[in-house]
Amino acid sequence: MNHKERVLKALNKEVPDRVPFFYWDTPEFGEKMMSYLGFTNRDQLLEYLDVDFRWVEPDYIGPQLVDQDNKKKKDIWGVGYSRISTGEYEYWQADYFPLEGVTDPAALDDFNWPTNQLFDFTSLEEQLQRYNEYAIMTAPGYSSPGLFRIVQRLIGRETFMDVMMSHPKFFKSVCDKVIEFYSSFVDEFFEVAQKRIDFIRVADDFGSQSGLTIGNDHWDNYIRPSIDAFTRKPKEMGAHFYMHSCGGVRKLLPKFISAGAEVLDPIQTRATGMSPEGLKKDFGQLITFCGAMDEELLLRQGTADQVRQGVKELLDVMGPGGRFILGPSHKIKVETPVENVIAMYETAREWRHSTE
Repeated sequence: MNHKERVLKALNKEVPDRVPFFYWDTPEFGEKMMSYLGFTNRDQLLEYLDVDFRWVEPDYIGPQLVDQDNKKKKDIWGVGYSRISTGEYEYWQADYFPLEGVTDPAALDDFNWPTNQLFDFTSLEEQLQRYNEYAIMTAPGYSSPGLFRIVQRLIGRETFMDVMMSHPKFFKSVCDKVIEFYSSFVDEFFEVAQKRIDFIRVADDFGSQSGLTIGNDHWDNYIRPSIDAFTRKPKEMGAHFYMHSCGGVRKLLPKFISAGAEVLDPIQTRATGMSPEGLKKDFGQLITFCGAMDEELLLRQGTADQVRQGVKELLDVMGPGGRFILGPSHKIKVETPVENVIAMYETAREWRHSTE
């Protein structure tokens, strides 16, 4: 059984030879772990951990986004980031939001919106051939369409709700621009890839530790139309809809499922309503869960033995009957011990359900 077959079998409510693996980290942790293991590229790391997924995306060929001194950068939306140092670790932090303070829809006509010309879609061919035995997914980042997470970056997280409520025409216009770009981007992506991509990853965050951060009207007026636009072409090509949302989103699960989502990640189990037992019992036959290994406390702060025990306990709940993919509950942070991540995947590779 190859990696692709393993993932698709679990998705089909069947029990594969082992639980499929997903991996997600910050660039800083990835570099740290590759250095620890003596690897020179990410494929070596993923192969070592026996990860079943591979990400693909078109090469970015637009203007340079990172300053020469590697202290400042922008993304394709013009959002600015600064390199922050905290002790021995560094990371990027957003600090410039190009539409912050703007409320006039007419101003959007002069904004430098991203276009497909920023990307070389022909670069997908080599990636698709290289990863043909893996479960192939559109990569996190600019290749994972989303709506509110992009709008938040454009207008600023602190003013997001105020703009939505006080300037609805402007807010709707920004949403329409984001949807317009991503619809075109995804269409060209899948026109090139055809039926060789297994998962279209849509990424937005609708929850916090205490529950939902959006209401039914937000879903109906903004989110569901954007999901339908982002997934139309991929579904025509046979791709599965993979939904990413952090936080306590249990109450949205029926809406995710009705929109066609077949996978939900990252399952932050300490958030309200996100206990593995409840999710498996109530939704385990309707959607595949991916993630659920506590990144913040267990992986980052626990011992390797505690991680091994946590993996066994999690898989005893989520593993039976398929429809589960093991991964971290969020991006693995740079301060996480490498030994804990290795222990996670090694333990999961050896796990078998008690009835097997």
